[in-house]
Amino acid sequence: MHPDDEQAIRTTLAAHTALWTRHEMDEWGTYFTENSDFITHRGIRWRTRQENIDGHKDVPESVLPQKKNYTQQVLDIAEITPEVALVHTRWSWPGHRLPGAEAPEDRGGLITLVMVKRQGRWLIRAAHNTRTNGLDDFTAGRTTGT
Repeated sequence: MHPDDEQAIRTTLAAHTALWTRHEMDEWGTYFTENSDFITHRGIRWRTRQENIDGHKDVPESVLPQKKNYTQQVLDIAEITPEVALVHTRWSWPGHRLPGAEAPEDRGGLITLVMVKRQGRWLIRAAHNTRTNGLDDFTAGRTTGT
């Protein structure tokens, strides 16, 4: 991948994350293609840019100020074609508290992105968000290799 494209992807995702933390979802949505797919960490699938924006706008008021604690780091970028890239990011959200929760929790996860270059701009065509903590531990009591 050309270094300029890799830097453009990193810059795009930094701006995208900044908009998310400020909850500027309409502008945040412009970083997705019109026909983008987004799968949330709970397995909800949105199939258009507008569904994605609307779904991400629908959060409890008490969560909005907590978004300032969210960070996202690009782990790797792999060229599929000169205009398609596979990107993995790691996100962290310390002190996240849902309404009615007894205590805040530190959340984290991974996002897999397919990004496409359209008219010189890198956009997200597909995203799959997966939490990596706070989930049931199904490996307790298992032996290796089973």
